[in-house]
Amino acid sequence: MQTFLPILPQLEDKLEQRICSRVNHADCCQDILQDVYLKILQRLPQVSKAENVVPYVMKIADNAVADYFRKKGKAFTGSSEAEHLAAPVDEPIDLVARLSESFVGRMIRTLPPIYRDALVKTEIEGVSQKQLAAELGISYSGLKSRVQRSKHLLRAAILECCDFEFDRYGNIVSCCGGD
Repeated sequence: MQTFLPILPQLEDKLEQRICSRVNHADCCQDILQDVYLKILQRLPQVSKAENVVPYVMKIADNAVADYFRKKGKAFTGSSEAEHLAAPVDEPIDLVARLSESFVGRMIRTLPPIYRDALVKTEIEGVSQKQLAAELGISYSGLKSRVQRSKHLLRAAILECCDFEFDRYGNIVSCCGGD
């Protein structure tokens, strides 16, 4: 128990930033943060004995965020709540159609075809990266790089066309321009 308690003050900001970057509601963020502290206290012997305390505590935070989304009936893939078009589990939607009609869909269409196709197939249509790599006849790491590059290009295109204002957690507060 001696090993963990001295580093807790150093982790507080990291924990809050990690949780709040995924949950775009300040009160919910603070509630989840308090739940994480409670779980840490309940598991203090295990946390203190962990080989890598910081990743162990961050995993507790990630699990708490996932629990939050499960309780709300939303899917959670580890990214920010704002990055999803999550719907209640019992309400099927045609995500591809919904996305293609949106501003983001129009931005995706501006990407070069190899990046656009990789992004759409893996992130929207749900094809696994390994499966798509096999279909395209490229290496798995090559496809992973292609998907990562497509996300980078999409982000750059969106940031270039719009003026965004961000809060201290990196969440979008306001946007001017675009649609």
